[in-house]
Amino acid sequence: MRLADLFEPQKPTPRRSKADTVAQVFIIESLELIDENKERREGAVLASVLKMCGKNPLYYYIRTKAELAHIAEEFEASGYRYLHISCHGGDDALETTLDSVTYQEFAKIFEGKLKDRRLFVSACSAGNKLFAEVVGGRNSELISVAASATDIRFDHAVAFWTSFYVKTFSLNAKSMNSTRIAEVARPLAVLFEAPLHLSKRSKGVWVHEMIDG
Repeated sequence: MRLADLFEPQKPTPRRSKADTVAQVFIIESLELIDENKERREGAVLASVLKMCGKNPLYYYIRTKAELAHIAEEFEASGYRYLHISCHGGDDALETTLDSVTYQEFAKIFEGKLKDRRLFVSACSAGNKLFAEVVGGRNSELISVAASATDIRFDHAVAFWTSFYVKTFSLNAKSMNSTRIAEVARPLAVLFEAPLHLSKRSKGVWVHEMIDG
């Protein structure tokens, strides 16, 4: 697949009703200018691999907080069940190319938009209790949050997440659960030295797990 294909008009997989979600991945990516120059687009690679697997991902590249807010609306309207964020991050914020987005701002942008969804974040150190609970606090029906718990190299991040989705969808292309997420992620966390923080809601309370082997 040509990389240019990812930027042609995208047609979402339709859902049966407005109340349903679709077992597809919606990818939002934002990187530093130097990363753009070096074509370190993990999210674009992931979208390409998912297409090879017969999936129909939606991929959007953004540079600002305002664009993130706009694409959040697109995500909600798409009905896609899995949101994958690829960007730089830290202990209290995610980074777009030109703006910093605090956890609280991210949660506000996606408030009410993550019902019956799972959130995956490929961003250094975004995998922590604070991030999950802040986002979950504005989305009471968010199912789970899985995010990188430490710094991770670009090449390892690409290998981790493409392997994760390929294996997960090969086991069941129509759904995933938190147990399966942990089972698939565990050997990958060891192989790529990339611990994953998984938060899942159980009886209205967040349960946190560090997946590192």
